[in-house]
Amino acid sequence: MTRFERARARLLIAVVLLLAASNAAAMQWFVQSGGASVGFAPQFLTIQPGDSVTFVNIGGNHNVVADDGSFRCAHGCDGDGQGGSGNATSDLWFATVTFPTPGTIGYFCEPHGAPGSGMYGTIIVAPREPAPIREVPADSLWFELLLAAALLAATPWRWPGRSGMRRHTR
Repeated sequence: MTRFERARARLLIAVVLLLAASNAAAMQWFVQSGGASVGFAPQFLTIQPGDSVTFVNIGGNHNVVADDGSFRCAHGCDGDGQGGSGNATSDLWFATVTFPTPGTIGYFCEPHGAPGSGMYGTIIVAPREPAPIREVPADSLWFELLLAAALLAATPWRWPGRSGMRRHTR
């Protein structure tokens, strides 16, 4: 395989990876703590691996603690290296936790709940389903990009010598 064929193969791989990465963005979710009621809203949330949840205290003496002890947050989170504190407080606060792996994570407010009772909630990190195979309409931009990449990969390229292109004269 020549240097130019390798470059063409890399270009094709880059285009495919770019198209595949367009559906892989993580989401940001918000869970409200306190306010008019003593509870979390939403109480139950289903997300995808890699998504983040920001807990926001809008009033009352609250914090958020994972049932398994993996996080304890209020003004930041204990042990996150950012200097935060997970002690319950009536100040307005927010704390963000990222959930990289599938599973079910229960959480609660220390002053008002316990695992599964009182002021508590559950986050379900659902496993990612494989992306469905979709037909690409022939008039779409994606089809045009894929076609252009395929044509580039299949076209034999000829490069001029070091002295530039040579002219043929009659």
